[in-house]
Amino acid sequence: MDKKLISEAIDALELLDVYLYSTSVSRFQDITSDSFPEEMKQQNKLSISAEFLESENDQDGQRVINTKVVLGYRYISEEEEEQVLSELEACFIAKYHQSKHICEEAIEEFMKYNVIHNVWPFWREHAFRLSTEANLPKPIISLFKQQPTPK
Repeated sequence: MDKKLISEAIDALELLDVYLYSTSVSRFQDITSDSFPEEMKQQNKLSISAEFLESENDQDGQRVINTKVVLGYRYISEEEEEQVLSELEACFIAKYHQSKHICEEAIEEFMKYNVIHNVWPFWREHAFRLSTEANLPKPIISLFKQQPTPK
């Protein structure tokens, strides 16, 4: 993580919006919040990508950046072999305004390390609410902890 590049991006970017783009919930076995296998486990998913929307007048470095963050979890049973019991997935858009020119490396560092922190509270609320509405077991969605980068 390059903190200097992230700081450069933070100075040039403003969060405009975070919204739910798509979501799905699927049940493959008849499990509910009060009836599920004892050996059930939760697996999590995270994917981040960015789409750059150039403004009409890009000579001053201004543009809009839409980041797509896909998050999800699924419950699996490992009785005999791994079997998916249910899954929930959501895609959020975090929209940023870039006010001045910065290098692409700064934007990439920001996307890798900061965007998820803007989206995470929306994901957690959505996952808890949708799990309750679908009568699925409540997921474990703790505070987001950045994974160390492999060297």
